[in-house]
This record gives sequence, C-alpha cells and structure tokens, in this order.
Amino acid sequence: MTTLRGRAHIKIDPKGRISLPTAFSKALGSAATVFITNNLYKGYHFLDLYPQNEWKKLEKKIAHMPRLKPEVQVFQRFYLSSGESCSLDAQGRVLIPQHLREYSVFEQNIVLVGMGHKIEIWSAKNWQTLFGQIEKDYERIVSVIADLDENNK
Repeated sequence: MTTLRGRAHIKIDPKGRISLPTAFSKALGSAATVFITNNLYKGYHFLDLYPQNEWKKLEKKIAHMPRLKPEVQVFQRFYLSSGESCSLDAQGRVLIPQHLREYSVFEQNIVLVGMGHKIEIWSAKNWQTLFGQIEKDYERIVSVIADLDENNK
C-alpha cells in the first residue's frame, strides 16, 4: 500500500457518502473495506479512516497491551468500539455511519487529511480553525521534531 498523504476538500452527500479522491483511492489499492472510527484532538471531534490491514495491525497491537490497565480499557471503549467496517462502492464512495457523522458534527464541507497509515476526516470549519492554531505554533514544533531526529541518530 502506498502512503496516504495530502489533503482534499470535498463534500459529503445527503446520504452521508464521501467520494475518495483519486490519490487516496490509488493509495488504498484493492482495499474494498475500510474502518472508520471517532477521534478527538484538543476538543475537536473528527474521524479516522483506516485501510483494513492498518486497522487489523492496530487491533493486534492493542490486544497485546495489559487488558486490566484502565487507560487501555478507555481506549478500547472510545476508539475501538466505535470502529465500523465500511465498504467502498463501485464509484469509490464510502458511506459514513450515522452515529459517526453525528459525533463529528459534519456539515456539507469536509477535509480529508492523509496521515501516512490513515486518513483523518474533519469538518472544514474545524479543520480551518485547527490548522490556524497549528500554523501559529509550527516553528516550535519543527524544532521539537528536529531534536527528535537528532536523538535517533
């Protein structure tokens, strides 16, 4: 599988379907099934879309964590339990389940954000606000990333 990268501003149709742009469709390859779940960052609700193989890797990783640890249980309750298996139709569209659309408070305009192994799905309004916040702190973030890179040599 090719890396999921880039950003796409698209619309969600009245039935709750999104059409994946060609770059994302190609990166997903022959994957006919994806997994979509809810996520949260700095108070913003959004969704994560995983190719099936990446979702299975995540499930396997979580299964090897201590089951009695409260943080593992919370992660499973919030993130894994909301994961929905979704099929791509012949036109490359994905129906986002109603409960996930409600959670993410989507309006018509959304943004798909390639994150390497997954795609984040944001309301355009929330993405614009968050991106502005990220931009303000970007120089500090770059210096932290540079330090991490130095520590890995």
